[in-house]
Amino acid sequence: MKHFYASLAFFLCAVFSTAQAATYQPLIEAQQLNAALTAQPKLQIIDIRSPADYAAGHIPGAVSAPYAQWRGPADNPGKLADDTYFEQLLQQLGVTEQQPIVLYSSGVDETDFGATARVYWTLKYLGLTDLSILNGGLQQWQQALVTDTTAVHTSQLTVQSNPKLVIFKDELLDKITQNDSTYQLLDARPPVFYNGQVKAPTASTGGTIATAHNTPFGQWFNTHDTRIRPVAEIKELVRSQGLDQAQETVSFCNTGHWAATNWFVLSELAGLDDVRLYPASLAEWTQTKERLPMANTPSRLEQLQAKFSKLVSD
Repeated sequence: MKHFYASLAFFLCAVFSTAQAATYQPLIEAQQLNAALTAQPKLQIIDIRSPADYAAGHIPGAVSAPYAQWRGPADNPGKLADDTYFEQLLQQLGVTEQQPIVLYSSGVDETDFGATARVYWTLKYLGLTDLSILNGGLQQWQQALVTDTTAVHTSQLTVQSNPKLVIFKDELLDKITQNDSTYQLLDARPPVFYNGQVKAPTASTGGTIATAHNTPFGQWFNTHDTRIRPVAEIKELVRSQGLDQAQETVSFCNTGHWAATNWFVLSELAGLDDVRLYPASLAEWTQTKERLPMANTPSRLEQLQAKFSKLVSD
C-alpha cells in the first residue's frame, strides 16, 4: 500500500509540475510560441487582425477575433463594453480559464502593438490571468502559415471584471480636483498631441488632461524592429524617468489604445503595482458636456488657424 501512495504522489507531482510549466511570460517570442504549440495544456491563440487577413493566413490553431470586437462605438472607440458582452464573445471563441492565452496582431508598427495590449488588458480586467502577447506579431512568426480556418468550440466561461485595473471619468476627476498626490497620470501619446499641436478626430479639443505627464508609448520599442525592448532595458527606462515612484499610475491617450501599451509595459514588464487604464480616455473626457480640466489647450485663435490650415490642405 505504501508503494501505491508513493506512486500516486509522484504522479500528482508530475501533473502539477506540467501544469505549472505551461505558464508563460507576458511577452512570448516567436520561437517560444512555436515550441509551446505542442505543450499541455493546449494554448488558446487569438488573432485580432481583420477577418480578411486572418483568412489569408494565420498561426496554426488561432481563432479570429478582430480588434473592432473589443472596442467601443466610432465616436468613443475606447469605451468599455459591459461584462455580459465580453462574456458572450469569449464563450463564442471557446476561451476557458484552464488554458494559457496568446494574442497577436500583424506587428507592422508600434501602434499595432497597442491593439494587442488593449485586448490583453481587457482580458485581464475580465479576470483572465494566464496571458501572453506575441512580441513583434505575425511578422516575427517564422513558421509557414495555414489558410484554412480553425474550428471553434464554444465554452461556458464566466467573467468577473477587476476594478483595480480600470479607472473611469468620475474617479479620475475626483483625483484631479482633490489634488491627489499619491498617483501619477500618464499621457501615452506623442508630444505633438500632448502639447496641443495635433488633435485626434475623436477629441473635441486639443491638449491633455490636467496634471498629466507625457510618457510617449513609442519609447518602449526596439529601434530596428517593432518588438518591445528587453525587460532589463524597460526597467532602466522606467527607473531613469522616475515612473516607479508613485503609489498608483493611470494611463490614458486618445481612445485607450496607445495607453494600453504603457499599461502593459509598466504593469506586466516593469512590475509596477496599481497601474490602471482609463479606457475611454480623451474621446470621452473632451466630449463630456461639463467642462473638465485640461492643460496645453490651444487658444481660440490657434484652433481657428488649425481648422483653416486643414481646409486649405484638403
